[in-house]
Amino acid sequence: MIITPGANQLLVLQTGITIGHKAAIYNVIGVTSSMFIHAVISGLGISLIIMQSPALYNGIKLLGAGYIVYLGANSLVNAYRLHERKMVTSNGVANATEPVCESSSKSLTKGFTTNVLNIQTSFVFLSIFPQYMNQHNSVWAQSLFLTLVFILLLLLWYSVLIALISKARLYLLKPEIQKWIKAITGSLLVGFGMRMLFRH
Repeated sequence: MIITPGANQLLVLQTGITIGHKAAIYNVIGVTSSMFIHAVISGLGISLIIMQSPALYNGIKLLGAGYIVYLGANSLVNAYRLHERKMVTSNGVANATEPVCESSSKSLTKGFTTNVLNIQTSFVFLSIFPQYMNQHNSVWAQSLFLTLVFILLLLLWYSVLIALISKARLYLLKPEIQKWIKAITGSLLVGFGMRMLFRH
């Protein structure tokens, strides 16, 4: 589940390539911290209420899908701006290394919001975690333990991903390549958002 491509991975991939590994790390911190929110609302039974209420379920799904589509659309706009920008050096090659900056809080918020509004994440706590729990021990303690294990595995996977991105980024800084990265990942994010919206 963790390594299956999704909106979170696309966000981290795009951020790591276009902005840098530090911003991608804050994306991951946002994603992992939102897991505790899912764990708490699941432990309180709120997730089950949401799943059984079409209005609440569709409302949260709409918010989550809308945010992912927004990120994708914003990426497509940036790709178009790169396409339109005509910065040419004396040798006729586009200025390739103009840095793109993003505050750590913004990067963290993107990761947090993308995952906390992802209704599919709730299924992890409602359908998978109970298979590894028993009635003889504290439900909260077991839920916390499984959440920490899940987060540890997630951090391990994203550490590998960010390390690979960091090594490859030096070869991907040309505006033409950045344009296509933003265009492709933006289109995929819009696609993931639309799939989330219409998925039952």
